[in-house]
Amino acid sequence: MLIAYWRWLGIRENTIFIFTADNGPEGVPEGNHSLAPVSAFVGSAGPWRGTLFTGLEGALRVPFVIRWPGKIPAGSASDEIVHEMDLFPTFAEIVGGQVPDDRVIDGVDQSDFLLGKQEKSNREGFIVYMATDIFGVKWRNWKLNFSEMDSALSEKRTYSFLKTHNLHTDPGETESRTVPDSWVSKAGLVQLAEHLESLKQHPPIPTGTLDPYVPPSN
Repeated sequence: MLIAYWRWLGIRENTIFIFTADNGPEGVPEGNHSLAPVSAFVGSAGPWRGTLFTGLEGALRVPFVIRWPGKIPAGSASDEIVHEMDLFPTFAEIVGGQVPDDRVIDGVDQSDFLLGKQEKSNREGFIVYMATDIFGVKWRNWKLNFSEMDSALSEKRTYSFLKTHNLHTDPGETESRTVPDSWVSKAGLVQLAEHLESLKQHPPIPTGTLDPYVPPSN
């Protein structure tokens, strides 16, 4: 119905349509019953463990469908990593806009990847936050967890020794591979070190800051 409306308006060929979400299934049981078991939670992430308000793959992986006739190859699919915060710089590049240079922009331009000009995403991973706490690091097909919550209603567990998961063979993040695959942490934690360094140079905007926000001058 929507596509037919676009065709009638004459904008179908030059409209970018995206279907996605910012989290996995709800972490609240049906009827909001706080004593309900995890199995009663609304929705399913399939083989991936976790729900909304957790740092597990079930919370992070969402559908992402994009359509732009004649520009984005129809029927193409990829398992590469794209973060929702990449949309801002990507659209800015597509429309010839300018990304602000007076503040840190966490997203990366994915226009060449989405347009089929390159096979690989411009992103290898990201830092996994829950509110202001870092729960882990996603890197390629690996996950490094410092803390875990099975659901929004469960207790937070923090580990003194990070847990390493191969998401190809362990989508439920149950079998830690930290000892046999210790090389993963050396490779995957590089982006965390870079992220923490960037926070020293550009501290996060304090909670409650009013608009318009003016970044401090360097």
